[in-house]
Amino acid sequence: MAAKRGFTLIELLIVVTVFVITFALLTPFINKMRDRADMIKCSANVRLLSLGLHMYAADHNDAFPPDLGSLYPDYIKEEKVFDCPASKFIGTAAKSDYEYISGLSESSVPSEVIIYDRDGNHNNLGRNVVRVDGSVEWVHSTEGKPR
Repeated sequence: MAAKRGFTLIELLIVVTVFVITFALLTPFINKMRDRADMIKCSANVRLLSLGLHMYAADHNDAFPPDLGSLYPDYIKEEKVFDCPASKFIGTAAKSDYEYISGLSESSVPSEVIIYDRDGNHNNLGRNVVRVDGSVEWVHSTEGKPR
């Protein structure tokens, strides 16, 4: 008589336990990669904002706009550029997820900070910073406020 072949309860529990342990071990890695992806997307957003600022300045006697919302829709076509994916809120052209320092122009000191992430973005690990010369860099939170 042929015996039925199937999984025993013990075998099933072992397989489930291996999956649970594997998932538990990979969760921190997945969260870290998600944070890194948000940081890169945010960096791309501030780079686009920087390009928009310089295009605006080219059309307005080298003066940057009074606020970031002035870039939309003439210089920045998509409103999602004003949203940092690491932020808890949805940024818009009217209320961006980025701090903007107005009153600067193309002739300002090139290393002067013009745009940076709001406090709380990126779990306080750091922030993306845009300088007047258009350079974008990541500043770790241990280095303090951007200068």
